[in-house]
Amino acid sequence: MMNMQLERVQKPLRQMRKSLKRLSPDPPPETVHKLRTRARHIEAIAAALSEPGEKRAQRLLKSIKPVRKAAGNVRDMDVLTGNVLSLPQDGYRESLLRLVERLGIERQKSAGDLVDAVDQQRKAARRILKQYAKLVRSALADQGPGPSDTAQAHSVLHIRAVIQDRVHELSQGPTLTAHNLHPFRLKVKELRSILQLLPPTDPAANAALIAALGEVKDKIGEWHDWLQLAETARKILDPADDRALLKKIDQVGKQKFRQGLASANNLRKRYLRPPSIR
Repeated sequence: MMNMQLERVQKPLRQMRKSLKRLSPDPPPETVHKLRTRARHIEAIAAALSEPGEKRAQRLLKSIKPVRKAAGNVRDMDVLTGNVLSLPQDGYRESLLRLVERLGIERQKSAGDLVDAVDQQRKAARRILKQYAKLVRSALADQGPGPSDTAQAHSVLHIRAVIQDRVHELSQGPTLTAHNLHPFRLKVKELRSILQLLPPTDPAANAALIAALGEVKDKIGEWHDWLQLAETARKILDPADDRALLKKIDQVGKQKFRQGLASANNLRKRYLRPPSIR
């Protein structure tokens, strides 16, 4: 494997260690987003490089999972607040103010939970991340002829097998609906991360596939955010007094669902076949 691909594996591990070193009591949205994204990326890397049940990978995932989940809760509040603020205020002003206020309170609580999670996991997670980075470097680094070649070849074959498995899962799964579209997105995100670990034999086709996966990830993600907002708003707002805003949120959510579903089906039709991975 080329040094460039090794760096793509090492970089999120290194960045995650740095992120865990210090976290402000009220982390800004961009910091939270990067923390969550890096954790997800590391999970995809571990899935691609490790055999099922591999203990070192399991320890790595166990150490970052609490942080990833806590960061996800904060990120959700940031995204939901942004979606609320994107709505027109005409006719909804009082309802919007109440909703934003409650989301702010939830964000503050979730941020505190994230800081606690980082404090609890910092020492163990940073140590395990460093150990795993060394393991990856010894397995994948270009060190010339010798035993490392066998390890590299095995790793590449394993990654390609994981890619084919993910492509098969995404292409042969059931008809996409509101019930399984979000799980589909999670697999899309994982496949997109794994694809970037290997040098493609057909760079143009690989780049097109990665771009298509990114588009599907974003469009389904937008729908899921509005779905979450609708569920949260129904818990916070009054069904009678705030009926207009609740209806508006549902309308946007339905539009985002249609866009996400169309994007996912197009991905299946155009790209998700084993020959696409070259």
